[in-house]
This record gives sequence, structure tokens and C-alpha cells, in this order.
Amino acid sequence: MDLFSGTTVRRAVAAAVALPLAGGATLVAAGPAAADEEDYKILVVGKTLGFRHSHIDDTTRALIELGEDNGFTVDVWDPPNDSAGWWGNGSPGQPDLTMDSTPFTSAEDLSQYATLVFVSPVDNTNSLNPATPRLLDDTELAALQGYIHDGGGFVGLHAATDTMHTVPWYSELTGGGARFVAHPQQQTATMRVESPAHPSTAHLPAVWERFDEWYNYSVNPRADVHVLLTLDESTYSPGNGAMGEDHPISWCQNFEGGRSWYEGAGHTDESWTDPLFREHVLKGVEWTAGVVEGGGNCVTFPEVDGIVAGLNTSAVGDGVIAGAITSLLGSARTAAEAGDPATAVQVLGGARSLVDHLSAAAGDRALLASKIGDLVDWQTGLVDDGPALDLAAEAELRTMGGKQYLAVRVLNEDEVAVDITVTTPYGSKEFAAVAPTKNAYQAFATRLVEVPAGDVTVTATAEVDGETVTEEVAVAYAGTA
Repeated sequence: MDLFSGTTVRRAVAAAVALPLAGGATLVAAGPAAADEEDYKILVVGKTLGFRHSHIDDTTRALIELGEDNGFTVDVWDPPNDSAGWWGNGSPGQPDLTMDSTPFTSAEDLSQYATLVFVSPVDNTNSLNPATPRLLDDTELAALQGYIHDGGGFVGLHAATDTMHTVPWYSELTGGGARFVAHPQQQTATMRVESPAHPSTAHLPAVWERFDEWYNYSVNPRADVHVLLTLDESTYSPGNGAMGEDHPISWCQNFEGGRSWYEGAGHTDESWTDPLFREHVLKGVEWTAGVVEGGGNCVTFPEVDGIVAGLNTSAVGDGVIAGAITSLLGSARTAAEAGDPATAVQVLGGARSLVDHLSAAAGDRALLASKIGDLVDWQTGLVDDGPALDLAAEAELRTMGGKQYLAVRVLNEDEVAVDITVTTPYGSKEFAAVAPTKNAYQAFATRLVEVPAGDVTVTATAEVDGETVTEEVAVAYAGTA
């Protein structure tokens, strides 16, 4: 068996401690059509009953092109209609691409799609008049709700927050109840990446300057969502409805069983030929479809608090442990909000370790462990730990000569020689000056018939630009017990 066939841990936080930070595989809340198929299908919704954005056609073509290159196909719901108003004489739609009838017939029918992409489907309900026709009628809305509850994906682009204003649930789906209220003239502004490890932002510059139409929202959604990008209002004129120092513009969340991702930019037609922007949206599509993972998977502290609050704590021991987890989550959140992600990571490691002490009757321990692990991944991606070492490490139980061994391999992918120490429950081993591209390998005899799952600590030290750099990673391995 190839020792590197499983998950590889690359670059940990320099300040991290040997806590079970890698506890549990991430649970994927993907649509029924997504994760297990090499090719999948998405639905693009461009139907408008109000003002029609010219980028809808460009966005649709861009998504079709991205699908051709990345293994998905696209159905389009964008019928022409005569919903005339101040914006013009109805909507031309995309008659050459659109489906013949609404796909929002039932959750079961929608389940063929790994994710749904709402491309500025404005419906003129911002007057909040309940008599104004909505993008989706009651039957169609029920189909969407059922689809999300069954684990479906949702992507909202630009004016996806300017539709179905009279449906509070929809505004929670797009994110935190934030509805479009106004925008200034199109201009150049600076976006700042807040979650650099998420698949949709990992390729972006930390400071991203671009020309677009910048939305102001009815509320700041931060309390309910995982913010990916913020707008720096000091770099442009935000106009009426300015949101101030904290102006989220892209965010994501795990919502009522499904996944939701939103990007408020993308008004300009040129956005859809911009490689950076296209990759950003592609990864949003893929994340909601359950095709890519990482960067904390859009988890939030309130989301994890809710899981803890839902535990069965009728047993005295479970009540005490749940209370301790809640306290640690609160401390971690305080550290995170104070801009100290390294402390948040360490505190979360303690919360994660307590999960294993809950009884099976308490509830879904695997889910809780996974979500705390997502918090760790998110906060780890925010730590600025200076010079770093590029390593890959893996641990795996193997049987040799009828005996169980814990095999550990560390690959030095850095450009300098690295001193490596491997510490396991069954002994430790030091490797001096491991050269670039070379491995440090050791098989540790367990002397056990059934071996419990555990963690290996890998400590690496090297001289980088005259500075001694030390990194420590915790690598989990599955047991046979």
C-alpha cells in the first residue's frame, strides 16, 4: 500500500501544540447528485421579473465554459416573460438555453442538481408589497426549501440578494437576512480576504482591487455567516446605505442541511472573463456541490454552539462535559474576534479533545468533532506565523510479519535541510538534516493486537534566512481496535 494514499497534512501553525487537531473527517452536506459522481449537473437561474442585469448572459456562458473544463453540465432556467416596468418591456431571457418549464416542481426533482446558481434574478419585490409576484411561487419555494433541507447547494451571485424580499427564509439562505438596498456608481474598490484558506479564496491576493458595482445591504450578515471577503469603504465612495468599517461582500454558510455561498460583486460583464473572479466563483460552485473541501468549510462559532446546545445532557457527566466545551468555544471565539487565531486554535484543541469523553447517548459526536475541526482549520489559516517549512506527513498502521506497526513518513518539500523529530505513543525518532525532497521514515512496533486510533507529533526545525524556524504538526491515524 502506498503510504501517501491517504490524507496528507501540509504546513501546520508554528505555535500549534500536540492536540488532536485533525480529529475526524469532515462531513459533507452535499446535494444528492454531487459527491459520488465524477460528472455532475448544476442549475443556473437567471429568470427576472424586474430589472435585468446584462451580466446574466455572460455569467451563464462562463459557467457553461467552466463546466466543460471542470466536469459539470449546466441546465438553465431563464424564460422570456412580459413583466414590464420602469426597467423596460419585460425580460428577453435566454430562449436558446432555457428549460421549457420550471424545474422547481419538487425537492426530488431538484435533487438531480449538485447546486443551484441564482444569477441576479431580480423580481421587483424590494417594495416589500406581498402582492408583487415573486421569482418563485409558493410551490416552487417549497421545492427549494426541501432541496436545501435535503443537503442541496446554493450559490448567490450579485443581485441574488435583490429578489424575493418578501420571503425572510430566502434572505437567510442567501446570508444572514442581508438584502440589497442600494449601490453607488460603479468604481474601483479594494476587497480584503478574511478567510484565506477556503477553496474559493485560497488563490486570491490578500488585497484585491477591482472595478465593479458595490452593494450595500440591509443588515450586516456577519453574526450568521462565515465572511470570505470584505470591502474597504475607505477605498471608494459607498454612497447611501454605507455599512462602515465592517462591510462583508462575500460569505458562505452551512444552512439548514445545505451549503450556501454568496458573492456580491460580478455586475460588470468584464468580471466573467477575469480569471481570478471566475476561479473564485468556480470554487464557490464546487464547495456548495461538495466537490472541494477545506478552510473551515464555512463553519461559524454559532453553528457549533448550536450543535452543543442540541446534545442530550441528561447524564450528569455529559452535562459537565458539554458545559466545558461551551466555555472553551466561548473563549476561542473571544480570541478569534480579538485577532488572536493562534490562541483560538489551542483552545479549540482542548474543546475537541473533550468531545471524545461524551457518551454515545449524548448525540452525534462525530459531527461535533468534525465541526470543531473545521473551526481549527479556519483559524489556522488566519495565523501569520512568519517563515514556514514546507512538509508533508502521514501516519498509518501496517501489518508486517503478522505484527502491527505504526508507519510514519515525513517528506521534506522545503528548499533547506530540516531536522525532524517524530513522536508516537510507541516511541520517538530523530532525523538530522533531512535534505530537500527526501523522506524521514520509521515503523514503530506497537506490540498490540488491536491498536487504538491516535496522533503522531512531527516537530521540524531549520534555519531559514538566518532565523530558526520550528513547526509542529499533529497527524491523526486510524486504529484497528
